Amino acid sequence: MLKEIKISFIIFSFIFGCKSLSEISDTSEASTSALSLASLSEPKKLSQNKSLNKIENEFNREAQLLINTQKEDLKLYYKNYLDSLRLKLQDSGSVRIKGYEEFLVNILSNQIKNDTIYLANLYTETKSKGDPLSFQYEALKNDVFFYEIECLRLNSLSELIYGGVDIEFIEGSEIRLQHNNLLKKDKLKGSFKVTKDNPVVFNIVKKGFTKASLKVNIKKVLGSNLIVEHKKDSIEETKLVMREVLDTIYQLIDEKQYTLAPQLDLTKDHQIEIPLIFDKVDNLIGWGFWIGLNKSDFENYKKLSDILTEEPLTLFAKTEITKSANKFSLPHSNDTNISVNFSNYSKDDPSLNSSSNFKFFISDSLKYINTGKLKIENKSKIYDYLITLKLVEVNIQKSKIQEEQKFYKFDEYINISILK
Repeated sequence: MLKEIKISFIIFSFIFGCKSLSEISDTSEASTSALSLASLSEPKKLSQNKSLNKIENEFNREAQLLINTQKEDLKLYYKNYLDSLRLKLQDSGSVRIKGYEEFLVNILSNQIKNDTIYLANLYTETKSKGDPLSFQYEALKNDVFFYEIECLRLNSLSELIYGGVDIEFIEGSEIRLQHNNLLKKDKLKGSFKVTKDNPVVFNIVKKGFTKASLKVNIKKVLGSNLIVEHKKDSIEETKLVMREVLDTIYQLIDEKQYTLAPQLDLTKDHQIEIPLIFDKVDNLIGWGFWIGLNKSDFENYKKLSDILTEEPLTLFAKTEITKSANKFSLPHSNDTNISVNFSNYSKDDPSLNSSSNFKFFISDSLKYINTGKLKIENKSKIYDYLITLKLVEVNIQKSKIQEEQKFYKFDEYINISILK
């Protein structure tokens, strides 16, 4: 009775164990079929029951499965793509592919039926004493040579002493096939692809004083009946781009008039000090002034302004900044009764065309807001004078504009056509 109970327990354990293994296998298969990139990207926590090696092996299996799946998808894509290219090539006679798809040319060459040319189908005798019997054939790159050579007759004594027939194919300077000691009733069969545009030489050599008879069959399958042309083309594209523009701004920033009384008039000022103060501006590249010493100077300046339809002082600044060959000068004034002294606080030097009553300074940057001081004095005892002062500053302003620009994109492509 006890023996029967033990046997029943063993059978029960075996059945339960098999069921467990089946469940584990099913679970593993379900896990594998449900793989995705998302699941791979989520890190798995290392449990106490799993070692690091087991986790690593599991990830390797999952990653390999995904890689294989992607390869299959890529293979299917190119199969469909090649089918469409081949049909179009056969229908229209030509197709165009991208330069980086050059690897498709060889595949298309193999898929488009090539012509077969029979080069030799003959029975021949070798020469003796090791003199080669040679045949030469023209060949182009990717041509495939097929050969079948059978030794029909060979003297038994010569075979014993000198061996069989030596066969050799040479492409250019490279030996593509070398077979020694082809014996009676032996057959040599095979093929090779031509690597460059070279002649192919077929040599048969028999040592000894007797000759051997051979059956020779050689044919050539054209490597490609496709014409492949590499071309480059420029494609014009128009895009909206933001461009930074530098504008040179010339602006009159101050215009004032002062009346200087004569020396004998003690109730009014007969001299004045004027600080030349420029507000701090970005990218200042120049500044200057013009002084009219009397009323006629002011009137002459106004007439010049009417003729030019532009402020004369700003025009003078332009010619000095651009160093124009056409020099422009402002109304010049020189009155012995008026003394003009200018104290320059900046380190900027006046331009070459500056004068006593007008000056322009080219500057890299405005280091001092107060660039200088004018001191004007009326030395006349009986006459008053109308003094006119104009200030100009020149700076660079940056702005952005949106505009259409043409770009030329150079594209390389391959044109494939069928050789007629």
